[in-house]
Amino acid sequence: MIPIMKKPRNISVFGIRGVGKTAYLIMLINKLSRMMAIHDIKIHSGLEYYMEMMRWILKGEGPQPTKPGERLIIHVSMRINGKKLEVKTYDLAGGEIQRMGPTFRALIDIGDGYLFLIEPSPDPDMRVTQVWLIYRFVEYLTQNFNKKTNKPVAFVFTKNDIYGIKDPQQEFLKYTNPVFNLIHVLRKIKKCAFFAVSSFGGDLETLRMQGKEIQPINVERPFLWLIKNI
Repeated sequence: MIPIMKKPRNISVFGIRGVGKTAYLIMLINKLSRMMAIHDIKIHSGLEYYMEMMRWILKGEGPQPTKPGERLIIHVSMRINGKKLEVKTYDLAGGEIQRMGPTFRALIDIGDGYLFLIEPSPDPDMRVTQVWLIYRFVEYLTQNFNKKTNKPVAFVFTKNDIYGIKDPQQEFLKYTNPVFNLIHVLRKIKKCAFFAVSSFGGDLETLRMQGKEIQPINVERPFLWLIKNI
């Protein structure tokens, strides 16, 4: 069962530049607003941001990159199974996350749960950077690996209409292992799970040209898992 939230919960979103953080957040809200099991969903903060991103998406061009130094908060409330939920998510430019400055650490400090987005690109630079960032994220979260954490972490493969991942946990091992076996550090996280999602269900321009609607696939699953485990 999903617990009643006594106060707003903060979900911090991580991932390198271009991995699809903004697209995921926008299409998550879009999908939640259309789910019959979810009632009274309201956007308390970030409505203009959401609508502007949807404008770009419906044009078939996709959301514009988050600007460096920009820290965007989306505050959403809803009811699920009669339970009132109030959640704040944070969208930060991928470049800022990669620099791991004070804002990176602040996002970890304030988070009650975390969405870590990964694109399983074969590009060596992208692959190494993502493994490095996951390592440093866990290192900070667990105080240099000295403590285990109860805060849940959802590792989410993006753009799955391209990559077609069937077993996200196995793919995580396959993708990261050639760089560094992250299982050694993930043992410090008591609650973690693996997902594969597609924010749009296909190439935006192709969908628009074919007159097809955007069909986000499984974007709600990691979010609902986090809520259950916070």
